[in-house]
Amino acid sequence: MKVIMLAAGVGKRMSSVTNIIPKCLIKIGEKTLLERHLETISLLGIKDIVFVVGHFKEKIKEAVENNNSSRFNIKYIENEQYTKGSILSLWYARNELNDDVLIMDADVLYHDRLLIRLAESENKSCFLLDEHCEDTGEEMMLFVKGDKVIGISKVSSYDCDFKGEGVGFLKLSANDCHKLKTILEEFEQAGKVNNEYEDSLHELLPLCTVGFERVEDLPWIEIDFEEDIERARREILPKLEKCK
Repeated sequence: MKVIMLAAGVGKRMSSVTNIIPKCLIKIGEKTLLERHLETISLLGIKDIVFVVGHFKEKIKEAVENNNSSRFNIKYIENEQYTKGSILSLWYARNELNDDVLIMDADVLYHDRLLIRLAESENKSCFLLDEHCEDTGEEMMLFVKGDKVIGISKVSSYDCDFKGEGVGFLKLSANDCHKLKTILEEFEQAGKVNNEYEDSLHELLPLCTVGFERVEDLPWIEIDFEEDIERARREILPKLEKCK
């Protein structure tokens, strides 16, 4: 299994911060989000990490090299169009979709056990799902029927048994990776370059079985706005430290 870490975005909704550093280098407590990712991935024994970079790519590369200590085999892929939709980050990394992968947003603070739960799930392809969320229209929601995720969207709703927020991580089997690669190529050829990458995942869902693991009471937060940084430091970090 390898990790594809999506870290190219500008973070325009929190520009006073991201005009200086990329989101993954925001410090929560004594460590950046990036440092925390690397520690958790190391716990899983995964060696291969592909970073998709764009905004402040050199700062990310420097931070990775300073924290690598030869623990990982690191590869960088540059999203040359990083100001457009996040779907291009996956499109640039499409040739890495050749094995079991963990696709991860780089702007998430989370408990180690969440990523372990995802990687070790019996579901060959799998999302992390948080049922205890408020659907304000900002959240990327997962729609579940039976034991299968049938939809993923911020703006649409689907006939389902229940729904929950997606954490921003996806485990995808090698077989399903090939299907996603084809979908990404179709999006790019159609000029759909301002879409979010989750749009390609939604197109994938009818073609394969993607299950889910519940977050339950394990803490996490996606950093989209400046107030999320303060909440991460004030609320989520103490919970992480308490759950250790």
